Amino acid sequence: MPPSVLAGEPEPLTVDPSAELAGSVPDGPGRLLVRYGRLLGLLLAGYLLFDKAFAYLHVPGTPLYVGELVLLTGGLGVLAATGYLRAAIEDAPVLALLAAFFAWGFVRFLPGLRAYGILAVRDFALVYYCLFAFFTAAVLARSADLLGRWIAGFDRLLPWLLAWLPVATVLGSMGSVEKPDVPFTGIPVFTHAPGDAALVALLALGWLWLFPGTRSARSRVAWSVVALLVIALSATQNRGGLLGVAAGVIVGLAFFRDRVRMVMRSVVPIALVLSLAVLLPLQIPIAGWQARAFSVSQLLSNVASITGQQEVGNLNGTSSGREQLWALVYQKQVDQGTLVYGSGFGVNLATEVGVYEGPTANNLLRSPHNSHLDVLARTGLVGLGLWGALWLAWYWRMVAGCRRLLRYGRGVRRRVAVLCMMLTTAILVSTTFAPELEGAQVAVLLWVAFGIGAAMTSRIMMTGLSAAAGAGAGLERSWR
Repeated sequence: MPPSVLAGEPEPLTVDPSAELAGSVPDGPGRLLVRYGRLLGLLLAGYLLFDKAFAYLHVPGTPLYVGELVLLTGGLGVLAATGYLRAAIEDAPVLALLAAFFAWGFVRFLPGLRAYGILAVRDFALVYYCLFAFFTAAVLARSADLLGRWIAGFDRLLPWLLAWLPVATVLGSMGSVEKPDVPFTGIPVFTHAPGDAALVALLALGWLWLFPGTRSARSRVAWSVVALLVIALSATQNRGGLLGVAAGVIVGLAFFRDRVRMVMRSVVPIALVLSLAVLLPLQIPIAGWQARAFSVSQLLSNVASITGQQEVGNLNGTSSGREQLWALVYQKQVDQGTLVYGSGFGVNLATEVGVYEGPTANNLLRSPHNSHLDVLARTGLVGLGLWGALWLAWYWRMVAGCRRLLRYGRGVRRRVAVLCMMLTTAILVSTTFAPELEGAQVAVLLWVAFGIGAAMTSRIMMTGLSAAAGAGAGLERSWR
């Protein structure tokens, strides 16, 4: 029987974490919503494995966005059974705060839609991807057992995912090498951004240690080494991903029973491996993004630059350029008097401050290279205030909810909630250094984690009941 790894858990969990959530999907209203839940699992698997290359269905001349198609399915499912969404919002008031953020973003979107058309829709993705949170909470209110299916599916996917990620990380970072494109597009098959790979590796690492009963100790250690390798490879190319992973690990460790011992047992072998690698030295003979090497020396240089020491190579250029862009966008807001209400959607913020000029500007960077600052620029101080309040409320709910889940003895749900906090924290930190929430492959992960977290700490999950929310009698039942 596996040990209780989280603080306060009185007894071990079952070997199969999905067993606590087992059950059959109840009949009745909301079957389209359940179909959305099953499609969502496939969508997440595609993003985890293939990143941006999975974002489109590539029909000649007509790119169809996979995430938006699944989102449309969820919207139709909610419209067909609105009671489940209403129940989710009543049970998780943080979703009402998210609705306020979406509503304000929509108000700022409408003027841009008239002026800029599809470009405004493109920029509004920063806001409308949050609909995944609503639909995820609603589908779990309808059929709580879907979480067990997602858990079982991810557990089966994990070995293939970790075996693929090191290759995808290296190939995706090779900008100077010719790579095959996805048919009918100019998007390379290997497009796994280093920062995204680090987030996926953190998700896998958290799963391995939060649910130790799913694998033997030897297998868990072996796959953990692979996950750490992916994080190290990503860190040679992207410092934001490294900071995000570190923040996510800190949040996760706060809930572990023997966190100090775990850290000490991990630090010594990692330090020995790094020391040995520096002395040899070890390096993949391939240049990555911006000619950065996949080497321990490059990793240490990136870590040194984070701590404020002298940066080398092009590290200083990327950080100073990013800070200059942030300052220019902010000053533009102040000068135009749009700081309170924002510039809206459709405006190319980078071009407005002179970063990109000419006919190709629409296809290049359109944001301040920081999703939080993009929220400020697009929706103003009003939107940023809602954004900050939203995340404060979510974390408050999650921490308090984990305590209540402990009292109710819902070990699997509590661990899922901790994993959601780890992933969310990593994304929110790493997106400070890149416009990740403007793309589906990271934004969907964030908002699904938000929705699952809200559902895990709801009354339905606390008591183990799946509510019909008035949509039909006889649907309330025990899932434990």
